[in-house]
Amino acid sequence: MAIVADLSIGRVISDFIVLLCLAVPLLIFELLGEPNKRGFYCDDESIRYPYRTSTVSRQLLIVIGLLIPTCLIFLTEILRTLVWEKQSAHQLCTFKYRAHNVHRMVVRLYVFMGYFLLGVCFNQLMVDIAKYTIGRQRPHFMEICLPITEVKLNGIGGEISKVSKDFRTNCPSDEHTYITDFKCSGKEVDLIKEAQLSFYSGHSAFSFYAAWYTSLYLQARCYRPLGSQLVLPAVQFFLFCGASFVAYSRVSDYKHHWSDVLVGVLIGSAIGIINALFIAEVFQRREIPEEFVHKRRLIGKYAFSRNDVELGNMIEQRPANLKSSEVDKQLPQRIHNVPIRVISSNEGNGI
Repeated sequence: MAIVADLSIGRVISDFIVLLCLAVPLLIFELLGEPNKRGFYCDDESIRYPYRTSTVSRQLLIVIGLLIPTCLIFLTEILRTLVWEKQSAHQLCTFKYRAHNVHRMVVRLYVFMGYFLLGVCFNQLMVDIAKYTIGRQRPHFMEICLPITEVKLNGIGGEISKVSKDFRTNCPSDEHTYITDFKCSGKEVDLIKEAQLSFYSGHSAFSFYAAWYTSLYLQARCYRPLGSQLVLPAVQFFLFCGASFVAYSRVSDYKHHWSDVLVGVLIGSAIGIINALFIAEVFQRREIPEEFVHKRRLIGKYAFSRNDVELGNMIEQRPANLKSSEVDKQLPQRIHNVPIRVISSNEGNGI
């Protein structure tokens, strides 16, 4: 018998309030945040690279990183609802709000997309806290900042005056001198701010977060092969290929040091895995109909369930003096009276 669940509008409102509370700090960081001002060594060549435009801009990353997971989640739930569960809908949970039925696909999309967006906020908040607290210079920092340093000069009568000099004059690249008293003479204020937000890579963290969450979601929710057993692994592989391309481009574009990218990959992956497995609980929400509780195994041109295989093994291993009519009495209750059904190759490919 299907379970009927009552939906609460209060739960929906509270979810949106939580997401809003997480989004407010992100907006504050973006509009009012000032990165920690760090000094630099005169001979530090790691921050003297030329400035390049991003291969994957922030706007493009947000669009792709949100659009691809959203499309895959939508397609998966549509496929499950309209195709796979057409004959087993009576076994699944139904939802009601007051006296109105709410389609289960709407509830599923709300749940899985809601948890995905929650993880996006978690991930970006972690990124911003690290960026603004540490204030590490990007590889192109010198070209964007064009720092000038103040040099104290002793004038006539012992008067001390300060003269601003270009850092290349007062800070030769062959001297291991740490400079803290400097100002940026560059004209692009926004770029100067961005040039001090290298650690850690937000692009890498977000792309790998999205790849992990989406891959684990697909692994849990796609309990049937999508035409071929190779389709799902291929989709997951391309998700990580895209995430890797984004991460590599941050190094080749001189936007981040390699260590920034590595930390971004690790933290983004960790948040994606934790969110999918322990917060969204995608594997606890698989909702597989009874006839597909166990994965199908393709053996030659026939498909057997795990119970079918276990039953066959037990029959083959029965004592020689045991009559066929007594086999059923020896079977455990767990697989007792399980019908053995041989599925044709054409039917098996659709499972």
